[in-house]
Amino acid sequence: MSMSHLRDLQARFQAYLETGDEAIEQDIVGSSDARAAHRLAVYYNAYRIRLIDCLATDFPALAKTIGREDFENLALDYLARHPSSHPSVRWFGRRLPEFLRDDYRGEAREFLAEMATWEWAQTMVFDAADSDATVALEDMAEIAPAQWPLLTFEFKPALRWVDLHWNVPQIEQALENETTAPARERSEIAQRWLLWRRDLKTHWRSLAVHEAWAIEQAAASCNFGELCEGILEWIDAAQAPLVGAGLLRQWVSDGLLRSIHA
Repeated sequence: MSMSHLRDLQARFQAYLETGDEAIEQDIVGSSDARAAHRLAVYYNAYRIRLIDCLATDFPALAKTIGREDFENLALDYLARHPSSHPSVRWFGRRLPEFLRDDYRGEAREFLAEMATWEWAQTMVFDAADSDATVALEDMAEIAPAQWPLLTFEFKPALRWVDLHWNVPQIEQALENETTAPARERSEIAQRWLLWRRDLKTHWRSLAVHEAWAIEQAAASCNFGELCEGILEWIDAAQAPLVGAGLLRQWVSDGLLRSIHA
């Protein structure tokens, strides 16, 4: 078999798995015990079952929320809209939040999209690259007072934040712990949630509006002086340096920072 023929055969088989294109049947030998179509169907169904299981692993709270049957139908609709295109199934679910937000037509579309966004963020945090360096409180004590306004911060790769209108984190936590989930509640103003990994465990907490702003600006290379000036929108001028220092101490205590530069 030539390489070009092999590539054509692989392309026809892939087209069958993804879309049900039956052109591959001409290449499959049938028998009295199993027709070609039946043999192919084994792979067709197994391919879908495997991808459904992958999604259920990455989005367990979403699967519990809508039920197994509806989740399987959702997964098949998602597969039809966004066929798996990466060699690793690890990335198959990356567009599920987008799919729920843009293509899902159920009444709970926004809630389910946020649930998927939250679960995918946890996956990304857990799988993010490690960092050998961690800033400690002792390192902060060695910084000269004159250097503080110019300090910039490098965060660890395993850090994400998401903005949510719904109380998704509390519901997801209850589902994970198999306790009674709180009723769904929606806030008109989105709440920012910070997620990070420490000691092989994913942590998360909500952020006050001034910290949400500050951590985003710090990640974009704003220095400490600029952060203290910016939080004046929410914090009294006399308290801004103290509040800014408190934020920095919290980031260090949480293990969010990889390095500090003066």
